[in-house]
Amino acid sequence: MSGLILVSHNLSRASTLSALYESILSRNGGLWVSWDGKTQALAADMPRPLTFRQGHKFDTLTFPLTRGEREQGYQNYVHQGLWPMFHQRPDLARFSLDDLSQYRKFNEAYARAIAEYAMPDDVIWIQDYHLIPSVRLMRDAGLTNRIGLFFHQPFPAGQGFTAIPDWQWLAESLLCCDLIGFQTSQDMNNFLLWVESAFRCERLGGTLFRIHGHLLRTGVYPVGIDLEDAHCLLASNSCSYMEEQCRATLPQNTILSGGHLDDSAGLPYRISAVEVLLRNHPDYVGNMMLLQLASPLAGYAPRTAGLSHDLESICGEMNGVHGTLEWCPVSYLTKSYSREEQAGIYRASRVALVTPLMAGMSLMAKMYVAVQDPANPGVLILSQFAGASEHMDGALIVNPYDPDAIADAIHTALRIPLSERQNRHARLMKGIHRQDCHGWAAGFLADLREPEKDETLAMAGSLLLTAGMGRRVRY
Repeated sequence: MSGLILVSHNLSRASTLSALYESILSRNGGLWVSWDGKTQALAADMPRPLTFRQGHKFDTLTFPLTRGEREQGYQNYVHQGLWPMFHQRPDLARFSLDDLSQYRKFNEAYARAIAEYAMPDDVIWIQDYHLIPSVRLMRDAGLTNRIGLFFHQPFPAGQGFTAIPDWQWLAESLLCCDLIGFQTSQDMNNFLLWVESAFRCERLGGTLFRIHGHLLRTGVYPVGIDLEDAHCLLASNSCSYMEEQCRATLPQNTILSGGHLDDSAGLPYRISAVEVLLRNHPDYVGNMMLLQLASPLAGYAPRTAGLSHDLESICGEMNGVHGTLEWCPVSYLTKSYSREEQAGIYRASRVALVTPLMAGMSLMAKMYVAVQDPANPGVLILSQFAGASEHMDGALIVNPYDPDAIADAIHTALRIPLSERQNRHARLMKGIHRQDCHGWAAGFLADLREPEKDETLAMAGSLLLTAGMGRRVRY
């Protein structure tokens, strides 16, 4: 079997996503290529230093970025430019030629590192839109390996992608992939409709195209969590201690609100929902709390500071109007907690409110379910626009723009009897077991490693067209 090269943005940051990559590579073996999390001044005439480490289960290849690549290429171009476009917020997008130049440079760093270490039969799995240009750069460097890219973010609807300045450059790189994966069928359909409208292409099957003479396949591969990782978090002393502290100090009706601190989180709507809840059900005064976790590390600079300040104002106004000397309806915490401590907070919370306005994976929702006590589980409230909503049977699904609907869902969640909570949790866990991180990786890599399947479908499609049996297609 061919080797695996997994390419991500940053392996140094402790996160659920990094834990997933580590678990996948531990089982499959391979090479993990990533930024090392450091910045370094690099002379123009000197090669970028690469650090290769041979591990027991998998190897790593890391390198530094320059300050310009990190700040302008990553923080500016990716998070102030691409991120709003992919999350249907073009009004927030900011692009500049300098930022674009640095974005190109840090993708060149990835492409050169991979080209230096890739073996001819390796498959290359690129993670997310940070690294779209690296695919074309690898092809330009002569790599003919099978390359797949998975979008962790939603794909913009309609002509949203073409609103990106220099979108053609990004699109040409996407079309160099052999496989492009999406979190939801809606995201894949957005891509398929866009690519057929933007390019002269021959559709050979439901998800297979020939574009510029190259076969490109798409697919839906929902990202799951690692249940073994969740069990390890639960077994830690930090998790147990945090759970005990929460149960001893917080109201029984604690509603957890977390996720990334960004413009798509919909946090103001959640605060408004609490106000609606207290107005419609005054009996909650004094015995419920929205626990808002908003660590700056869970957001993207430079928007984090402004969003945090706005959220503090909203929470302060809420507590000033509805709170008492002994109680406040919203507890806003900016402290960073370890993953073990987060698991303890999740386990102690009666309800989890995961209602982004637009999101790709929503791994927090799955981790919340996985660490619950099956004998007395909490209830998950999930946005209809979260990537996980398509396959999380058992959650209460809401419109994240509607505070009244969110308030009703919270009231329902707090009133659900134990037997129904257990039933909902069992259904959710069934889905999490079925679509864990290893199933995600296995499905994607199986399709990436099967060029013969694409070629067979392409030949069948061409024969149908030649025989006049197929409908007219764009080519």
